[in-house]
Amino acid sequence: MSPNLARRDLLKLGGGALAASWVLAACGSSDSSSGSSSGGAADPKNVTYWAAFATPEGQKYFQQHFVDAFNKSQKNVSVKMDVKQLMTLGQLTNTAVAAGKGADVVYADGPSAALSFAKSSKTVALDEYATKYKWQDKLLPWAYDVSKVDGKLYSVPVGYGSLVLYYNPETFTKNGWKVPTTLAEFEKVCAEAKSKGMIPVGAGNSGYKAQTEWYLTCVLNAAVGPKALHEALTGARKWDDKVFVDAITLVKSWIDKGWWGGSADRYFTNTDTDMFTGLANGKVAMYMSGTWSFDSADTFFTDGKKWDWAPLPSLSDAVPAGVYPLAIGTTLSVNAKSEAPAAAAEFIDYMIADPSRMLGMLAATGTNPAPLKIDPSAYPAEVDERVARLYKAIPETKNLGYASWSFVPPKTDTYLYTEFDKVVTGGMSPADFCAGLQKAFAEELASGSVPKPFTPEA
Repeated sequence: MSPNLARRDLLKLGGGALAASWVLAACGSSDSSSGSSSGGAADPKNVTYWAAFATPEGQKYFQQHFVDAFNKSQKNVSVKMDVKQLMTLGQLTNTAVAAGKGADVVYADGPSAALSFAKSSKTVALDEYATKYKWQDKLLPWAYDVSKVDGKLYSVPVGYGSLVLYYNPETFTKNGWKVPTTLAEFEKVCAEAKSKGMIPVGAGNSGYKAQTEWYLTCVLNAAVGPKALHEALTGARKWDDKVFVDAITLVKSWIDKGWWGGSADRYFTNTDTDMFTGLANGKVAMYMSGTWSFDSADTFFTDGKKWDWAPLPSLSDAVPAGVYPLAIGTTLSVNAKSEAPAAAAEFIDYMIADPSRMLGMLAATGTNPAPLKIDPSAYPAEVDERVARLYKAIPETKNLGYASWSFVPPKTDTYLYTEFDKVVTGGMSPADFCAGLQKAFAEELASGSVPKPFTPEA
């Protein structure tokens, strides 16, 4: 469950070709007055929201185990789900919230987008509810802290994952390749794949510009590293520092060699669906993308074929292999115009109150769970081994990094994935790209619009 749908309409949230296994974007104002949602004989509180799903199975599971179960537990609150198309859900949400029309529960595709709503006073501080429901005790510290704006909690993360290297084990075995852990190994596979007529590294942003930030998140974490990224996110290092210019230059060199998406031209015609299809049929060697695709990758690998993933390789001597960029792909907030804020908050709490509900959906659909404090032993045996491996690895490693849509401020993030097109075509140098990135970030840092990053351990 996950990566403002206006920026990740089609792909980001929960499946390679589609989006989330389930994505919430509550829309339509409540029909009742504000007040406590439980207890007493108050008028019923109607919480409405729109949702989108990657699969019918995901929709059915969520309806039964979240919506219906919540409604059965309530006397004075009723939640109604209206399923919409992924291509329009984000824009409908943004338009409604911007117009001040309703959305009791406001969906955003991460803390960066949620910050925009908070800064424009479209959502309310949730500290009262955080105390009531003990959210700080339930959520992982880094996820709770990054959800704050000006010291107050404005959103609740309900879906998180990471970015990894997808590959087809059959293709690797056939070509005698091992999963790369170093830059040299990575480029060796790239060169050999290119010589065989394959796309070495899947990439493209056709129909979805923000897809670019998935790839840049991978490269920046693996080539620059969490320490330098944290310094940049806190203003201690500039984004036009040599380490960032070198990382973007590295990507540009791959593009020029035809390794990255096949060619500069193909980058603008390739889709996420194309890349997973290519992985399945052996035409794409590797694909760096998000774990939101865990719930849909099987749809591409049929007839007994299997996909797998590995942690990102090191792309410089200064960065250890296996960095996991932390990515919150779905956050929920309460609209400032909601007439039933307490009821909306109670529904949000229901999402994370019982970890077994999230783990049950993870087992049934592969949907990324909320960043809850969960003991690894609590994961059901039914969870796909590849999925369980991720959520057991993250708590055990100190090599944790930052996804742009979770930790980079909104305007800077938009610059990141829109202006990179010019680097792809050769219309902008890596140095100029990084200079523009620094300019955008400096303005948001000065205005206090930067999500709070955790301090890296590695």
